[in-house]
Amino acid sequence: MPSQNPKPLAARLWRYQNERFPLAALIPTTLAVLYSTWAVLGDQGIEAPLWKFAALGVAGISFLLHTRITDELRDRNVDDVHHPDRPLQRGLVTERELTNVGYVNGGVFITLHALLDPLSGLMSAGLLAYSLAARYEIGPLKWLKPRFYLYNVVMLAQMLFLQWIAYAALTQSLEWTASIWWHGMSIWALSAQIEIARKCLAPEDETAYRDSYSARLGTWGSALLTLVVTALAVVAMLRAAQAPYVWAGWIALAVVAGGALAYGVRPNRGRSKVLQGTAVLAYLLTNLIP
Repeated sequence: MPSQNPKPLAARLWRYQNERFPLAALIPTTLAVLYSTWAVLGDQGIEAPLWKFAALGVAGISFLLHTRITDELRDRNVDDVHHPDRPLQRGLVTERELTNVGYVNGGVFITLHALLDPLSGLMSAGLLAYSLAARYEIGPLKWLKPRFYLYNVVMLAQMLFLQWIAYAALTQSLEWTASIWWHGMSIWALSAQIEIARKCLAPEDETAYRDSYSARLGTWGSALLTLVVTALAVVAMLRAAQAPYVWAGWIALAVVAGGALAYGVRPNRGRSKVLQGTAVLAYLLTNLIP
């Protein structure tokens, strides 16, 4: 069914990204990951041309948009009830339009990786198949859906696999040093802390579906979990680096601690945004450690 919104598709998709896929945050965080990947691999004597990192950046953002759209389509029935103000629910974009954009981004993701290295191309196809299985909740994924914590861990594993695919593209191998493995674990933890902070909500934004960490753990519990996962990311990145900038890790922890405290003391919408902002800043700082 075509959208009832008279604006051009490009304008509507731009509005959609502002609300559900903020490039203003995703581009800097992607660049930060590319920098730390370059630094850690360089410490191991592994060099790659900058164009490969640029291609990985485009592929990474393409996959992130693909997963965002997959989530929107998978959760549509729930969001129709509990989040009627979201773009798909209010008719800014249609399910068909998002599906087409998702397919295009999935194609870009696989094509770029296949051009970089056949091994990473094969791995990217596997990851894309996994994300599509999650979209339709095939097999055990349907069983996982009501198990909030386990489900989120399994879904976030896609970010770890995405980083492994990048290593495969740059090293043309699956034989990596301990530092590279630690780096991947740090990126996974950083992805988790962003997701947790994003789901630390103001009480008026909670729903009966309880699809947030604050609904499950309370204000202080979800704030503390954000800080703990940030600490795990910092420790893993310190293990990955040969000559780490320790100060970046301390600042990352301090800013998240400040955001968590502000949110815990007064859990309103503004403080929720503050915690999310400090999580993004910590993401950037942690990637400066190597």
